[in-house]
Amino acid sequence: MKAALLAVAAVSTAACPFAALAGEGDGVFTVFRVLVGSPAAAEAGGASVLTVPGPVVMLGKSPEEEAKDILDLMGKLKDSYRLGDVSLAASSAKMLTAGVEVEVPAFDRDLRIRATLLAFNATQATYGVSISEGGKVVSEPKVTMNRGMRGIVGSRDGAAAPYFFLVVEPLRSATPAHVSGQGASEIAPPKLLGRVTPAYPEAARKARLAGVVLLDCEIGPDGAVRRVTPVREEPMGLTEAAAAAVRQWRYEPPRDAAGKAVSAEITVTVAFQLQ
Repeated sequence: MKAALLAVAAVSTAACPFAALAGEGDGVFTVFRVLVGSPAAAEAGGASVLTVPGPVVMLGKSPEEEAKDILDLMGKLKDSYRLGDVSLAASSAKMLTAGVEVEVPAFDRDLRIRATLLAFNATQATYGVSISEGGKVVSEPKVTMNRGMRGIVGSRDGAAAPYFFLVVEPLRSATPAHVSGQGASEIAPPKLLGRVTPAYPEAARKARLAGVVLLDCEIGPDGAVRRVTPVREEPMGLTEAAAAAVRQWRYEPPRDAAGKAVSAEITVTVAFQLQ
């Protein structure tokens, strides 16, 4: 008998690597990436000065949205806009609660990016994004997207100025979608007894890459992690680091109504956050 359950953990460069995260019912765990694209050839004597005249919003089944990870996305944006280069300027993962504005790390002190979770349910999330430059609000788009997908809000201003992309990805609802098996609702969830902190890969740390890895895991009757299957991956070794650590975790076995130890399926969320 197996039950679908959820576990959440976070790893960061801070002294307390497993920070508590808000409960799923409180909001939406969201991944933000700030990307900068440079023109293939700058104008002679032209300066690359960022301006944000208006939003470029990409939603739906675009190649950019369906990129498998951030490196793939950067390549697709480079090709779509015929840019010379696309680089990762900032990356963060935050739990957003409805109506609370958060600051999204940017790459320039004159640029301020703020995001507010306006509404959400199990399948969709709506955000208000405010982009300010030099203290002046220049763009305030509102975007609604399916959870587990990504939306891109960007800007462009001529051949000599860089392109700016804010990638917003609300993670899928952590609420168990289905619990199957006779008496499954009476199964006590496995209790985490010991965990190994995932190592932050050096390549990801140097690239300032934060991210979230989702792992489907089977917990055996002995409390050992029997199987780990990535369901949301990150590049630069983050997925491998998360899986290697979770395989060493130990649980108090899940038990049925009679107190017998049984197997359970859980989803573990490992958030890599730079501070």
